[in-house]
Formats: sequence, C-alpha cells, structure tokens
Amino acid sequence: MRNVLLASLIVMIPVAGVAGSMRCGKWVVNERATVAELVEKCGEPLDKTSTTEDVLAINAAGHPYKVGTTTKERWFYQRSARSLRMVVTIVDGEIKSLERAD
Repeated sequence: MRNVLLASLIVMIPVAGVAGSMRCGKWVVNERATVAELVEKCGEPLDKTSTTEDVLAINAAGHPYKVGTTTKERWFYQRSARSLRMVVTIVDGEIKSLERAD
C-alpha cells in the first residue's frame, strides 16, 4: 500500500509543476510574474489580441450602470517549432493564466 501511495505522489509532482507555467530558455515564468518579467525572460509574443469590456454594477433600483472598463489581453508564444504554443492571459496589466493553446 505504501509503495502505491509513493508511486502516485511521484507521478503527480511533475503535473503540479507544469500547470500555469511556461519555460523560456533557462527561465520558467508563472502567474506570479509581472508583465515586465515576462517580456524580459520570454521576449515579445508572436501575436497579441486585446478586448476592452465595460464593468457594470447594479444600483439600488436594480438597474446596471457602468463603473469602469477592464482590458483583457491574450499573448501567444511558441518557443520553437517543436514546442507547444502557449497563451498568456493578462487582465488589467496582471498575468492571470498561462496555458497551452488548443
């Protein structure tokens, strides 16, 4: 039983380290990095998309009203022809996720 538990933990360790991170040369970037660190370590992305959406709130009468805007960017990276394409989602200047592109 102990060996089964140990084996399952060993299998799970690499998966936990991969989620939400991206390798750029000798660096690994994750969601805790700043956008400046991402550009410093990985360079400019191959492509970018950006959308701006209204942020709404509900007043006492139950009617929505605009309180601001939010900007969502998607940066696309592919480190080499053999590597997976990665998508970095940035909301209002903060990295929110790093994931493989489908």
